[in-house]
Amino acid sequence: MTEREEKAYTTFEAAKICHVTHHSIKNWIKQGLIKASRTPGGHYRILEKDLDSFREQYDMFPREKGPTKKRVMVVDDDPDALSLMERILTDEGFELIKVSNATEVGLKAAQLAPDLILLDFLMPEVNGFEVSKALRENDLTRSTPIMAVTCLTKEKDIERIFSCGADEYLAKPFKVEDLLGKVRDLIGKGRAVD
Repeated sequence: MTEREEKAYTTFEAAKICHVTHHSIKNWIKQGLIKASRTPGGHYRILEKDLDSFREQYDMFPREKGPTKKRVMVVDDDPDALSLMERILTDEGFELIKVSNATEVGLKAAQLAPDLILLDFLMPEVNGFEVSKALRENDLTRSTPIMAVTCLTKEKDIERIFSCGADEYLAKPFKVEDLLGKVRDLIGKGRAVD
């Protein structure tokens, strides 16, 4: 074999390049999305040009602005409210994390690191005041912007919402453009790190 061999990646190297797990790479190979060959030992090898064309097709080349999709976590026990916000935000290109149970918020926020949390303050079991306080006390979520999206409209409730750590407030029912304006504003600011 005198022919000069092109660079070939292992699934682990390809995973690092694509910022995914090597299991994802193996699944994509099995689904026929990435062209790969097998070594005599049964391991996958992916030619550089094949990995590049896959990354081009699925827009996986790093862009100047870092991750393209901003991640918004929506916390609401009302399925209609969740699906409405999902429609609005995914249409605008945001990645959505839906949480209908307030007790899961802290764990999911710490694991998935959303860029913004939209939080309903009137929920059964744990209310938004407690959730907001808990998020502010956790090092992993302390700097994540929180916007209250709630039916609470009395001044004393709004003051309490802000004193529990919320950065922004939006009354339900809301106008789509108001929601999007505030979401873009909060995400645009990025996270304030202490």
